[in-house]
Parts: sequence; structure tokens; C-alpha cells
Amino acid sequence: MRYADPALCPDCRSDLTRGVDACPTCGLVLRHPLAVELFGTLHHADDLVAALRVASTTPAGPVPAQAAAPAPSAAPPGLPVVPPLPPLPPVRSGIGFGWVPKILLGLGALFLLVAAITFLAVAWSHLGVGGRTAVLLAFTGAAGAAALLLHRFDLRVAGESLIVVALGLLGLDVVGAGTAGWFGHHSNATIATATGIVLFAAGTATGLLRVAGRPRLVAPQVIAGIGLATADLGSLGITSHGLLASHTWVLLGGAAAVLARRTGLPALAWSTAGAAGLAWTIGILGGLTLSLENPTFHELWVDGTGWSLLASAAALVVPGLVLRDRELVRWGTSAAALVVTGTLAVPCVDTSARTIELVALLITMGWTAALALLPRLLRPAAIAPAAIGAILLAALQLVTAGIAVERWWHAVERPVRAAGDHFGGAAAVTEPLLTVPSLLVVLVAVALLLPADSSGRRAWPTWAAAGGLVAGAGGAVTIASYDVPVLYAVIALVLTAVAASLLALAADGGRQLGFGLAALGAAAAAVATGIAWPVLAAAAAAAALAVTGALHLRARSTDLRVLAGLLVPVSLATLVEAVAAVVALDEAWRAVPVLASVGVLAIARARVEIEVPAALAGTLCAVPAIAEAADPAGSLALHLTVAGFLVAATALVNDHRRDAAWAGGALLFLASWVRLADLGVHAPEPYTLPLAAALLGIGVWRLRESPEATTAATLTPGLLLATVPSLLWMLDEPTSLRALLLGLGAVAMAVTGSALRWSAPLVVGACVGAAIVLRELGPYAGDAPAWAWMGLGGALLVVVGVTWERRLLEVRHAVGLLGRLR
Repeated sequence: MRYADPALCPDCRSDLTRGVDACPTCGLVLRHPLAVELFGTLHHADDLVAALRVASTTPAGPVPAQAAAPAPSAAPPGLPVVPPLPPLPPVRSGIGFGWVPKILLGLGALFLLVAAITFLAVAWSHLGVGGRTAVLLAFTGAAGAAALLLHRFDLRVAGESLIVVALGLLGLDVVGAGTAGWFGHHSNATIATATGIVLFAAGTATGLLRVAGRPRLVAPQVIAGIGLATADLGSLGITSHGLLASHTWVLLGGAAAVLARRTGLPALAWSTAGAAGLAWTIGILGGLTLSLENPTFHELWVDGTGWSLLASAAALVVPGLVLRDRELVRWGTSAAALVVTGTLAVPCVDTSARTIELVALLITMGWTAALALLPRLLRPAAIAPAAIGAILLAALQLVTAGIAVERWWHAVERPVRAAGDHFGGAAAVTEPLLTVPSLLVVLVAVALLLPADSSGRRAWPTWAAAGGLVAGAGGAVTIASYDVPVLYAVIALVLTAVAASLLALAADGGRQLGFGLAALGAAAAAVATGIAWPVLAAAAAAAALAVTGALHLRARSTDLRVLAGLLVPVSLATLVEAVAAVVALDEAWRAVPVLASVGVLAIARARVEIEVPAALAGTLCAVPAIAEAADPAGSLALHLTVAGFLVAATALVNDHRRDAAWAGGALLFLASWVRLADLGVHAPEPYTLPLAAALLGIGVWRLRESPEATTAATLTPGLLLATVPSLLWMLDEPTSLRALLLGLGAVAMAVTGSALRWSAPLVVGACVGAAIVLRELGPYAGDAPAWAWMGLGGALLVVVGVTWERRLLEVRHAVGLLGRLR
């Protein structure tokens, strides 16, 4: 007897036919990962029995080789060591067997519905009344009967699929009958409504039906909700009382959902509840649309739109009451309060933006107070109106800020600017005096809406400090909304930045980062506001430099230190540029002190967050200065010299920036090139070759002294200096003596690199030689026929293909040799 017998069921031990998926007697699934694991376990049991049998017959004799293989764990005395089982076959990761009938039957149901629609569309006009009736009833009845019959025999997927076909055909029956005029001449909306009602009734009845004790079908329950939604949408086109119709469908769908939940039909409950939700959405959108079209008291409360909105609000509380869910009641009450608030505020929409802002401020203030003062049980009712009111107020303040920026730009665009310039331009649409109160109300609402700490307390001192900063920023926006000097807005922003930086240095953790970000933002806004006026720009930049420097040096938060460090060079560059403008320094020379100041800062504080913005600031200041110079080439050489000197200096001063010496040398060398070009020098070799020879000599000495040194690091700078300048000159003179000598030099470098096994001469010589050859080929490339280029490409592909195949054969040959090794 064997335990692992593929011809017997491991459970009932009945005979199995080869290739079956389950045991025909007991129904045990055989095509499953657990079945594979069970078969391996039984196979292991057979091995153990064989080992025991051998141990029983020959206790002192030799153990067969198969049973004497080493095992990973020790065996009890007297038992041979059992060899490990072979690895189980991998479990397939494709779709499960249960999905196959679902896919096939779902696709079949879709095909049947499409076939039925096509048949009716083609053959409907050729059939009489009797023929149409017979076809409709035959198709629908056959599909329904087949679905119930298959479901009775526990073919659930087949029953679900065919019942979908049956109900789909039933809907087509109603549509066809209505189109043929069986119910009189009605509109398409009436036919859609009738179809939806029939599907809702039929789906509900079929979902309630239980066949031979089998579970109820789910698809009809879903179709019932779809039918209810269809009836709701269709009724909008057949009645002038759309709001009343929507409320009716909400009641019908809600009642059906409650009954379905109590009778244990969750799919029907969810589908009808979804249809009721759709009807509620249509009703409230329709009510808001009608109210906003004519936002008057008469339209709202006499013609009935307001009452409809109140009914929609009351409907939000019903689900929680019916289901006896306290949380659902709270959130429904909150949403209902929002709808009621919006309904009461609709008449204000037809007024000015200032009135809308005032009403929004008062409403949000009231709900925020309710959020703070209501008992804990009633507090959730104020969440939705307070949150939406805060969002509306914030949006209105963005509009105010946008108009303030536009007024600032109007002042900047003036042809002649003075330090006492005023804001100008279009007047504010909203009320600027409400900016600070609105922002404070929004801040309080946010503080109340955010969850409290574990002890239930809120950090009101922190929020109060944040309120002061918000008031400062709002005050700057308010100032910019009136015809007052720009200086006042700059002062407000500078004071806000200083206060925020002091709060940041006194705080810790997340509060320090928050206050620090506020300080950096206010400082940047102050600089941007006064940037067009040199005196204001200098003062704002000095304040920004103090704020960013203090945060960069004293903040305990690493993130805040890095962010502040990014703005320190920018603030310094702006300050130096503004001071240069105040003292009337020529624009062509203003970038030199800027470069020097940010360069010294980068040397003294050699960190990435300082060096990168310093380089960018210096570059941005140098570009317009070079353009304004009378001698642009000489100005470029000057700025490159200053930049190269600073980069080389940081390499000498800071040990971790030694590699910057290469960049500094390159900048100085480039400056000399620019200056030579400005002086009319057209032969660079007298200047480049001596320096290149010196670099190569140093590189060779480095290679001899340090065995770990590479030619790429030691020889590449000298090789590039010796070849690239001549190569650039050669591009304009491809047939000159320089091209010939450079080509010979490139070949010599490549040969020398190959002989000495040095990568740098080989790579540089090959690249330079290739560039020379391509430049020589350029004038003649256009004369070659197209087929020549295609032939060249084909030959290249053939060579690559042959090379690949040869490498594959070599790999296979190597694998064969390894396989024969022991």
C-alpha cells in the first residue's frame, strides 16, 4: 500500500480518472496548491515507511543508498536518515479555475444581449403584432426560466448571468412596446420611466425569490437599483415639478433600502440606497440652480425652492435615524446644517462682492463659535458649515491678494520710480478692511477643526502667535489695497518676518519649522515688494539677511537650517546689488561686488545649501552686467577671473573642497581665452601647450608615486588642454596644417595609451581623432547617395548581429564545458 497514490483520492480513497479536477465521490479539490503540498507529504510518509521497513529487517546491515543520504536534521536512534523531498512544483500565478466560468458566462451574457438587440432592431419592422409579442415573451421567458433552473441545480454563476439576460430582455420589451405605440404616443422620457419602474419591480421580486432553498440571486437586486435610477432620470422629462419628483424617488428608494436591509438583501439595500442618493443629488442641484437663477426672497420661499432645499436637508438626517447610527446622525446633521445655511444665504448672491464677503464672514464666525461652544454631542453639526465657510473666506482673500499684487505691479511699471511711490491701479472688488478679520476667523476654524492632543487640549498660545503673523501678512495686503506708499507694506512684512523668526528660535519641533517657514516667506515677500526701489530693496534685503542668517545659524531643525541657508546668499546678493544702485554704481560693474560677497560667504560657509544659490545669484547678476558693459568680452573675462579666483580659494581654504581646484583652474583658463580672443589672438597653442605639458608632467609624476592613481584623474586635464583648444580652432580650418598635426597627435596618443595600457590617452586620442575624421567627412557626406548610408547601417547591424551570435555560441560552449566538469 502507498499513501501517495495518484490513482486514489487522498480523502475517501476512491478511484480517480486521470486529469480530473476534483474527486467525483467526495468532491475534494485536486487542482490546488494545498493538494500539491498534501501529495508531497504523503510521498514523504511513503519514504518513512520504506525506511522503517528496512530498519526492521536489517537493523545492523547497510542501509540502501537512497535511504542513507544525509538529512538536514538528526534522526532517532535505529532509524536511517531520510533524503530530503524534491522541491514542490511552483504554484502558478495566473487566474484561478473559478474565474474561467465567470469570464465565459459573463461574456456569453453580453453576447446574448447584443444579439437580442440586433435581432430586434433588424427584424422588428418585419414582424406583426403577434410575432412581436411572441418573440418578446419567448426570449424573456426562456432566459428567466433557464436562469432559475440552473440556479436550482446550484449553478450560481450561470443563473446570475442568465437572469441578467432575462431582465435586460424585459427592459427591451418595455422599450420596444413603447416605441411601437402599444401604450399610446408618449415621449422617450415616459418610456424610460416605465422601463425603470418595470425593472425595479421585476428585480426586487426576483431578488426576493428563493429557489429550492438556494441563496437569493444578487444580480436582480443590483438591477432593481439601476431601474429605480432610470425611472428617476426619465421622470425629469415628463413633469414640470422636477423637485417634487426627486423627493418622491428619494422616499421610494429609501423605503426600499430599509425593507431590503430588514429582509436580509444587502445588495438590494445598497443599490436602492444609491438610487435614492442620485435622486437626492438631482433634487438639491435643481433647487440650487433655480434659486441662483433668481435669488430673491419670493422665489426662495413663496415659489417653493427654499422649502425643497430644506426637505433635502432633512433627508440627510433620516438614514442615521432609521439605522440608529449615532455617527451617521451627526454627520447627516452637519451636512443638513450646511444646506440650510446655504439656503438662507442665497438671497445675498445677487448683491456686491463686499456684501457676500461680509455675510460669509458673519456666517463662518457664527458656526466657528458654535464649534467651540456647543456641547460635545452637538458639536459635529457645525463642522461642515464652518469648514466650507472657511474655504470660501480663504478664496475671497486670495482674490483680494491678487488685486493687491496687480496694484503693486502698476506702481512698478511707472517710468520714473521714487522711494515714496504709492500703490495704484484698479480698486479692490472685495472689502480690504475685512481681510485681517477673515484670515483670523479662518485660522480659528482650522484650529478647532484639527484634532486636539491626547489630553484634549489645544496649543492656544501657539495659535495666538500664528494669528499675529497672519494679521501681519493680512495687514500688508490691506495696505496694498489703498493708495498709500509702498514703504508701509514693506514695513508690515519686515515686522512679520522678524516676529516669526523670533518665535521660531524660541520654539522647537514642528512649531519651529512652521514659524520658520512663515519668517522666510514674509522676508521673501518684503524683498519682492520693494525690489523695484533701491532704498526699499536694500532695507528689506538687510532684514531678510538678518532673518535668514539667524535661522540658518541658530535653528535646531535641520530642515529649517537648510531652507534658510538657501536664501542667505540670495538676500546678500540683493543687498549688495541694491546698495550699488543706491550709490549709483555703473550697472556694468555691479556684479563684481555681488560675486565677491557671495563668494566670500561660500568660502566661509562651504555648504551645499550656501554654495549652490551663491553660484546662481552670482551668475544671474553677472549676465546683465556683461550685457551692459562697453566691452562685453573684457567684462566676461573679468567676471570669469573673479569667479575662478573664488572657486580656487575655497579649494585652498576648505579641505573637503579640494576637487573645486579643477573648476577654479578651468574658469581662470577660460578667462584667459576670452581675453586672448578679445586681443585678437588666433593661435592658442603657444599658451595652451606649455600649460598642458606642465599638467602632463605632474600627472606622470603622480602615476609613478601613487600606484593607486588612475590616468583618468591625473592625465585627462593635461590631454584635454593640449587637444581641445586646437580642435575648436581646427573646426573652422579642416584642411590646415593644424588639422594634420592634431590628427597625428591623436593617433600617437591612442597608440601610446594602447601600448602602456593607459585609458586616458587612448580615450582622448580616439575621441579627438574621431572628431577630426567626422569634420573632414562633413563636406562630402551630403554628396553620398542614400543607399550608401543604408548599406552602411545594414553592414553595421550585420556586424553587431554576428558578434552577438558569436558571443552566444561562446557562452553556450563555456556552459557545456562547465557541465562536464566534476
